[in-house]
Formats: sequence, C-alpha cells, structure tokens
Amino acid sequence: MSNVKVLFLGPYGTYSHQAALQEFANCPNVEYIPSPSINNCFSILEDTDNYNIDYSVVPLENSTNGQVVFSYDILRDKMLNSSIDENSIAKISSKIEIVAEQYVSISHCLISSLDIPSIDGVIENYKSVVLYSHPQVWGQIETFVADLRTKIKDISIVDTSSTSEAVTIAMKEQKSDNSRLHLSIASETAATIHNAHIIKQKINDIKGNTTRFLILTRRNDPTIPKYIPPQNIIPTEKVSILSFTINDDPGSLVDILTVLKKYSLNMCSINSRPYNTNKLTSRKWQYVFFVEFHNINESITDRESFYNEIDPQCIKWTIWGSFPRNERYYL
Repeated sequence: MSNVKVLFLGPYGTYSHQAALQEFANCPNVEYIPSPSINNCFSILEDTDNYNIDYSVVPLENSTNGQVVFSYDILRDKMLNSSIDENSIAKISSKIEIVAEQYVSISHCLISSLDIPSIDGVIENYKSVVLYSHPQVWGQIETFVADLRTKIKDISIVDTSSTSEAVTIAMKEQKSDNSRLHLSIASETAATIHNAHIIKQKINDIKGNTTRFLILTRRNDPTIPKYIPPQNIIPTEKVSILSFTINDDPGSLVDILTVLKKYSLNMCSINSRPYNTNKLTSRKWQYVFFVEFHNINESITDRESFYNEIDPQCIKWTIWGSFPRNERYYL
C-alpha cells in the first residue's frame, strides 16, 4: 500500500491531529502533516501542482459551541464561486468530496510551562494572568474563567490558531516574562507533546463535549490511495451533506425539505451562512443553507430522480459527499 498523506489543522497535538489519528488508525503507511489554518487544509488538498496531499481533516461543529464557521464559510464560498456545470447531476460539481466523519471527545486542561500543583498557591505571586487558546474554546470554559476572575481580576484572553499552538506560545512568553503567569488551555496530548505541565484537568463547562471532524479528499481522483476505515463506522447508514441557495419566495425552503420527505430521507440538521456575492449591487441577508440527511441501506432507490426534483428548487446546489455514519455520533 502506498504512503497516505493526511493534512490536519496543526500543529501536532491538536484535536484535529487526534481526529486524523483515529480515522487512519488502520493505515500502516500514513504521514500526518500539520496545516497552519483551516483554509490551507482545503487549498493545499486541491493544489496538485505544488502539493501531494491525499486527505484533509477539518473541524465542522462542536456539541457545545455549534458551528465551526470557518469551515462552513469555506464550503459556502467554494459553492458560490464555482460555475454551474450543466453536465453534472448537481449544478455545482466541487473538487472537494467529504468521505468520512470523526468525533473527538474534548477535555480541556489548564497548562503551564511551570511545574505548579495548583494555581491557588501561586497566583498571588503574579500581577496578572494571560490565557491562550483557540477562539472556539472560550465558550466551552466560561465557568472556569469566571471562577478564576474571582481570584485575580487582571486576566487577559489571547486567541491562537490552535490549542496546541497556545501551549507553545504560553511557554515561550513565560520564559521572557516572569511578572505575569502565562497559561494555555489545550488537551492532555498537547501538554505531553510539548513537555508542559497540567495544572488542572477537565475544566470544560459541559462534560462529554465533543467536536465533529470531516475527512476530505479530491473528487474522482484515481491517484488517491484507499485506506481501511475504522471499525466504528455503520456502513448501512449513509450521511449526505447538501448545500444550496434558493429564490427569496414564500415556501422556497419548505419545497426543498418536502423533496427529502418524499424520498424518506431523515434530516439530521439544517444550518445557514450569510453571503453577499457583490457588496455594491447585492442585497444583504442572503443565505446558503446546509442540510444533512441520512438514509438506511441506500433508501434512495432512484438517486438521479431525487436530484432532478431538487434541481429546479435551487439557484445553486451541490452534494458534498455521502459517507458512512460513525457510531460515535450516538455516544
């Protein structure tokens, strides 16, 4: 089996890295490559002239915070900026295809470069505290931060591109600034990789917090090596992600959902993202809708007929992929 190259939102030790490790656990020859941003996870995968990436792992949503809007907006823009393909069943034939999903349990830790058993015993030695983490994290640890503010008033919040990067930045800043306590919020894996110390574990507001990730590849590319999927997938239950724009007419969205009902497709979720294709001429408050639905044992007996009924209801639309449900969805 040829070497499989997998891109993920880096650096090493992020939850995206963990999702990649889970998805490709059965692959004997895999190279994990960190990406500096979610946007790069898409663009590098598509850029076959300068890169040779087979799969990409990106976060899509969190069970506490909801959408990872960066990922949704990239999918939105790719659909809106693509030309209509009259030869394709879908009006937009994307270069990117979603082939799998992964779920990672999120357990945030308070991390320091200093070996301190408890923050209570040392906090009075510093004039202020600086906390570093990914923007998505703050909404998941509000109770912890509020409690920390009762002990020290001067707390600064600094966003980083990933939780793992938060650890490296906090460690670097602590070395050059001993007047303030520099701490990061990240996973136990990130602390271990960077040889940092965990002050407190499981500081999430909600236990059982989980982030869902998508596994992307290039559509219809025969050069991409196949891999053995993890054992916890449900091959008889397929999930599809449909995105579309519609006319601003009464009942337009209902017309789409009625087609799903006709074909006995169970809608799992519906989300929307705003768009304005031309800021000078287009009106505001237009939306791209994202609908996920699943079907058991390929219950769409006439998939082309289903697409043909969807088509006249949409201005633009595409199916990003149909893939087996991961059983972690139900845990």
